[in-house]
Amino acid sequence: MGKRMLAFFRTDRLFSISLLLALIACFFGTFRWSFIDFKVILSLFGLMLVINGLEEAGLLRAFGQKLVEKSRNLRDLIRSIVLLSFFSSMFLTNDVAILTLLPIYLLLTRKEQQRTSVLLGAVYLIVAANLGSSLFPFGNPQNLFLFSYYQISLPQFMWTTGTFVGLSLLLLLVSIQL
Repeated sequence: MGKRMLAFFRTDRLFSISLLLALIACFFGTFRWSFIDFKVILSLFGLMLVINGLEEAGLLRAFGQKLVEKSRNLRDLIRSIVLLSFFSSMFLTNDVAILTLLPIYLLLTRKEQQRTSVLLGAVYLIVAANLGSSLFPFGNPQNLFLFSYYQISLPQFMWTTGTFVGLSLLLLLVSIQL
């Protein structure tokens, strides 16, 4: 058991460094359990469970295959997956949308010869998830915190973020076309 853990920490250096820095910060900083918003963490955990259930049922893979069948070329596939990422992140959170769609996208494009275009599509997918999640309070943890902490009404929140979200969608679509 100890050798396996040591091998894990040697292999995953990013995790090891992050863990070490987190422990140092807890030791020298002022950490309190009250700093952790368990309501937000449990909400994200529940959403991830739902997505994992859909993935285990094979629905996500079947949906990915339908996207490929309907796409005429790589640009169409990228546009479809970016739009899916943009709109699904509004309801599933940006993290869940990325964790769900990026592996599907990479799996669908693994045989594609234009690797630069595939990489650009992955970047667009991630950007779209972060921009789309801005519309609703539950789209990302930061919005959930701001919405609950400042007690903003839903219409006021959506009015504030709606212009930004609409403009960002337009810019995403133009940039994919270019």
